[in-house]
Amino acid sequence: MSLADTIRDAGVLGAGGAGFPAHVKLGRKAEVFIINGVECEPLAHKDEAVLAGRAADVVSAAAAIREELGAKEVILAVKETRAAATAKLYGGVKVVPLPDVYPAGDEAVLVYEAIGRRVPAAGIPPDVGVVVANAETVLNVARALRGKAATTSWVTVCGAVAKPFTAEVPLGTAAADLVAEAGGATAPAFAVFDGGPMMGEEIDAGAFGVRLTTGQITVLPRDHPVVARSRQPLAHVRTIAGSACTQCRDCTELCPRYLLGYDVTPHLSMRRFFSWGDETKPEFFGNAVACTGCGLCELYACPMAISPRRVQNHLRRQLAGEARAEGGGVIHADRAGRLVPSARLKKRIAVGDFDRPAPLRELSSAPRRVIISLFQPYAKAPRAVVGPGDRVEAGQKIAAPAADEPRGVPVFAGISGRVVEAGEECVIIDRTQVA
Repeated sequence: MSLADTIRDAGVLGAGGAGFPAHVKLGRKAEVFIINGVECEPLAHKDEAVLAGRAADVVSAAAAIREELGAKEVILAVKETRAAATAKLYGGVKVVPLPDVYPAGDEAVLVYEAIGRRVPAAGIPPDVGVVVANAETVLNVARALRGKAATTSWVTVCGAVAKPFTAEVPLGTAAADLVAEAGGATAPAFAVFDGGPMMGEEIDAGAFGVRLTTGQITVLPRDHPVVARSRQPLAHVRTIAGSACTQCRDCTELCPRYLLGYDVTPHLSMRRFFSWGDETKPEFFGNAVACTGCGLCELYACPMAISPRRVQNHLRRQLAGEARAEGGGVIHADRAGRLVPSARLKKRIAVGDFDRPAPLRELSSAPRRVIISLFQPYAKAPRAVVGPGDRVEAGQKIAAPAADEPRGVPVFAGISGRVVEAGEECVIIDRTQVA
């Protein structure tokens, strides 16, 4: 069996946030394989924990991936401020410290900073001879090679909590359980995000189960400006844009993709969004396609407190499959001077007080119930192969992709217990119902 087949059968998805199927990405050929150990979001410590705690597994899998890709070199990219986390790494992996800027973990930024190659605007890293995989993804590959399925996720629980921590948790662990494990929220009213303050999405903590793509659960006070901005209805965003956007271009001039030469111009998207209206025309809004949704335009650059990221994300969804990114490939002359240091970003978005260590530890107890999502970002959701009342063991397959879905992967139980629900969106398992 090929490495790609082994990875697919183990249910491995990219753990960096996007959830691209690892068997597709690692089934290519490339000159350079880059392990992405760069924490992108403020307050994150997940990659650091993986690299410090499971270095041998990461290195062993990297060797197998290198052979599969036919790569000449393996690089581990980390922020220069987290270089100590790589002390245990060995075996021909070249460590490349990157500037501690945001969003250093974005693939296009990462490839350029690490080896000086620019990914084409309409392309992907393999177009320049590179494959990139998150450190946790590589760890899951190591486990797949030992016959173990992807049943856990490494998560940092941070923000307005009493005791931030990082842990490896069973898939489907409720976000509310993790907040409780962190000693609870330190604000009387709070919001919980799947992800960080820049790109995370607010969730119902009791109904949301950790996914393979979840690397961070962030708690913020309900009156925090990040929360307020995220809760603005899109219609309100349109109204505010029409009355307050000054077309200053700050959102564009600080955009990491624009600075790399991509046609990403959020100031034009804002103007057209509130004045032209037809959001399905690529000729009007095609510049949104190459946007990565990092949020610098919205939470850092904009002086008028409007929401270019929300608009760009909306436009990308509207244009899915209808437009391709463009860009001449000319690196902006002032790029180096416009990179945003992580420390400055934390101050600007008012999360500096939450910037505390999140040490690696084990959960005090296994979750009683898990809510395992069947959603996969780049494929149709697999169908449950278990039903209510079925007894399942940890690591057992509970959902399988359709035969004609090449990007789909199976889903496995994170705990042993009884299935209490098996629908199109999720499978719920309760470990107390074992009789």
